[in-house]
Amino acid sequence: MNDFNKRLAMVTGGATGIGAAIVERLAKEKIKVACCFNKSESKARELQLKLKNKDYGEVIIKKMDVSSAAEIKNVVEEVTRYFNQPIDILVNNAGDVFGCAPIDQLEVEIWDKVISINLRSVFLCSKYCIPGMKKIKRGTIINISSISARSGGGPGASHYAASKGGVEAFTRALAKDLGPFNITANAIAPGVILTPMHERTNTAETLEKLRQTTPLLRLGDPDEVAGVVAFLCTDDASYITGEIISVNGGLRMG
Repeated sequence: MNDFNKRLAMVTGGATGIGAAIVERLAKEKIKVACCFNKSESKARELQLKLKNKDYGEVIIKKMDVSSAAEIKNVVEEVTRYFNQPIDILVNNAGDVFGCAPIDQLEVEIWDKVISINLRSVFLCSKYCIPGMKKIKRGTIINISSISARSGGGPGASHYAASKGGVEAFTRALAKDLGPFNITANAIAPGVILTPMHERTNTAETLEKLRQTTPLLRLGDPDEVAGVVAFLCTDDASYITGEIISVNGGLRMG
């Protein structure tokens, strides 16, 4: 039985793109949700207002820099106090790519920043949510990876590919570490999903080429990733852990 109305989720990078779709889907399932954002406050408030008057779980918004251990710790404590219960669903979605360049020209500071946002944040958010999950002997951790973890990424995106490869390895480590406490950990590896990040980093011509090479002959929608997240939160997924689930329209198989 899925007692979703008793569950509390925290979604990082929840104001736009895939994150916003995840927040909406979980709230629709009557799960209480803390939507975390860093720079997209107006988008976060718009999303909260959109969901407020529906028969959904309560959504609160929290500003949080996922590269800051102190901020993450504080937000986890604040959300736990507000709802008077531990966070038992964590969706590590925050991530970005910028400063793309050949490896020998990639700035060290850009490498460190991408690794911090995309990978270190997954460790930190997990670290501070796990004690609450252990306390109630239940938890679901879902990390958003990327097709780039296996493909090596696009031109100049070695830092992004490496960060997502780390997310997948860390997901498996989480699953081994947390299994005895009835906490599952899985990752979702989206392909080309139509989000502001892809619109910013790819040309229309590049996206069209990717569409043509995808067996389903279309690019993905954020809701299609959110649906898999929702499934992993159900009792039907209670024996799934340590898995990397591809959502890419067949663009990369196996």
